[in-house]
Amino acid sequence: MNDAIDQRELTFMALAGLIGGALGWLPVELVNHNRTLNEAQTPWMLVSGILSMALLLGAIGGLIMAAEGKSLEFTPHAKRRLLRGFLICFAIGIPSAYYSDVVFTKILAYVGFGAQPVSIAYLMAARVASWTLMGLMAGAGVGLASLSLRNIFKGGIGGWVGGFIGGLTFDPLNALTGGGLVSRLIGFSVIGLMIGLMIGLVRELTKSAWLNVEAGRLRGRSFNLDRAVATLGRAEENVVGLFGDSGVQPRHAVIERHGNNYVLKNLAVQQGVFLNGNRIETAGLNEGDRIRISDYELSFHLKRAGAGSRPAAVRQELRQDAAAGSASARVAASPHAPRMATPCLVDANGRRYELHSQTPTTLGRATDNDIVIPDASVSRRHASIVPHNGSFALRDLASQNGTFVGGQRIDGTRQLVNGDDVRLGDAPFVFHG
Repeated sequence: MNDAIDQRELTFMALAGLIGGALGWLPVELVNHNRTLNEAQTPWMLVSGILSMALLLGAIGGLIMAAEGKSLEFTPHAKRRLLRGFLICFAIGIPSAYYSDVVFTKILAYVGFGAQPVSIAYLMAARVASWTLMGLMAGAGVGLASLSLRNIFKGGIGGWVGGFIGGLTFDPLNALTGGGLVSRLIGFSVIGLMIGLMIGLVRELTKSAWLNVEAGRLRGRSFNLDRAVATLGRAEENVVGLFGDSGVQPRHAVIERHGNNYVLKNLAVQQGVFLNGNRIETAGLNEGDRIRISDYELSFHLKRAGAGSRPAAVRQELRQDAAAGSASARVAASPHAPRMATPCLVDANGRRYELHSQTPTTLGRATDNDIVIPDASVSRRHASIVPHNGSFALRDLASQNGTFVGGQRIDGTRQLVNGDDVRLGDAPFVFHG
């Protein structure tokens, strides 16, 4: 789950780029219809060609920006993103179209185009070089329009790859369809699709932190935290828009990035923000943490967090258990483990979780459990520990990934003894009682 690709974002951005390329084809076709490569360009032809290509890039960039909301709803905020993306990419498209045309013309002149016939390979090479430069600048424009400096680099890489693939396919399509408007329509649509797809893919592959919506109206959505400050709330301008819940304030919370660390801060007065079941004002975030805002529940994730971020001793135990055929970490499991004053579970990092002496203690991923375990392998209602005649019994609650004692999966209830190695999914504990 840590490194999962947000397929919804890729789909929206790819389709937006494709539609932008198809729409931008129209002004380019109006300007270039019936023109040939051998035809001498007048100043008007040069200017109109550059402006039409700038309109093409503006349409691609504007629609890709509008698609960042990953919704079919054309909200006022989406309109503002579309306008900002169009204007920035149109402005960048003017020098981009000019210099890409210069590159295209100079390569063809170098191989003697016009004075003698040249092979389609030279034409493709010139087209690829030209469109790669244009895609690079268009992608950087989309990144700039997102108001994030980090996205300029990501957008540039995505646009470069998209321009390369689009340029590579343009002339074969032209030859296959016999030239004319159909090949240009397909070619520009493919270029737009690839720019949108590659920008989205590069963003996904290089993201450092994100939130997954686990419960609430937008369940299944993912929000990248690629800014130094990301606000959460009901208002459209939030990076993490939690719509359709009256209990969510317009600006409810904020996540700030400080180097490699992320901090969650509450901005709401009444409802508040809960982290792993506890109301907080300011708290650091770790992989798998659960955030609850009104009826919304979100999980926080870091790129390649988990095993790599655990203490060295725990990683060593995990490796030893893997070699023995067990996925759990055995943490000081011994029948002679020292008894503690209050019965409890101790996790791999040494944190103690006290157990109720008179009533069952519930364990799971949901924030209303007595012991909240923010691990993707743990079910929302995973297990309970029940006091019985001065001792405790562990009961599995039909969890998906199982409950284990001493490395063996239990079916139903198992009596616990001091020092037992307990595992819920992939989350290891030691029982002291």
